[in-house]
Amino acid sequence: MPAVRLRDVATRAKVSVATASLALAGKGRISEAARERVRNAATQLGYRAGRSVRSLTAGSVVGILHADDRAYESGFVRPTLVELERAMLQKGLLPVSIPVPRKALAEHVVRMVVATGASAIFTLPYADGEVLDDLYARGVTIVVVNNSGFQNRFHAVCVDDFQGAYEGASHLLALGHRSIVYVEYERPESPTVVADRFIGFRKALSEQRIAFSPERRITIPFMDEKKLERRLSTLFTRGGRPTAIFAHDDYLGLFVINALGHLGLRVPEDVSLVAPGDVVDYSLPLIPQITTMRIDTTLLGKLAANLLLDRMRSSEKDVHVIKVKEQLVRRASCRSVEEKDHDISGKSSSSVHAPAVRRGAH
Repeated sequence: MPAVRLRDVATRAKVSVATASLALAGKGRISEAARERVRNAATQLGYRAGRSVRSLTAGSVVGILHADDRAYESGFVRPTLVELERAMLQKGLLPVSIPVPRKALAEHVVRMVVATGASAIFTLPYADGEVLDDLYARGVTIVVVNNSGFQNRFHAVCVDDFQGAYEGASHLLALGHRSIVYVEYERPESPTVVADRFIGFRKALSEQRIAFSPERRITIPFMDEKKLERRLSTLFTRGGRPTAIFAHDDYLGLFVINALGHLGLRVPEDVSLVAPGDVVDYSLPLIPQITTMRIDTTLLGKLAANLLLDRMRSSEKDVHVIKVKEQLVRRASCRSVEEKDHDISGKSSSSVHAPAVRRGAH
């Protein structure tokens, strides 16, 4: 008689495999009624809880899931991909890139992974809870890279977005800025990043006892240039206008510079700008040089690879999370309030002018 599988329990309880897995593990936001159905189904079928982990030996396939819908991030993600592939090949493992289309159904992504025969996967920064739970239930080892939303459930290597935003805002404060605007865009797939960066920003201001008005937090749909310009216009065309902007990332920072240019404002003469990331390629001559909190994406790959390889050598079941600190990179988008006040001519050889941001970039 074949062994009872988790899928059999899920079918009997009329829930997904992911829900059944979470219910038996006592995790997830699942109704008590659903948990009870899963427990009863497991008892009736004689299912023995316990995850059968796939072995990871020489020649094993390791999948690398990554979002396939944001071309502007390709240069940012590539060093992590390269490092993961290098480390896997060095250990005799076979890395397989699995690009995930925007809005792909969980079932489709699971089928993509299963088709490769992967014993383990990295995800960067794509991560879907239903997909990960399903693969975990199938015995696939998971390491989440650069997505802190799942660090309480899976092994993860994340960026310390809270500390990065805190230090970026502190840099503006050290330059004398006290009237700062926070600009972000909607990221429903990464709510933790959005929250952590804003909280870190607010922490820096609160330590200096600087009040922050809610109207100075600008949230727009993904790179909605028109809405961004309207919101900035409201703040910068009246008395007591801000002297600095903290942007969610430096790609958004390009749009901020462009919008300010349309309002007749220059960076850094009129407005200073800081953003986390190094998402854009600063080796290109036409890219404005934005002061950033750099994310070492090669280090992300090294640490993630080591975390997975450690799992190969250990039977320990505890979840491990590694946080990578962002580093301040001073470029040409900031100046002190004192410099601004004493700039009579309003001209500077280090000025950052508004770029021509192309919609096709993403």
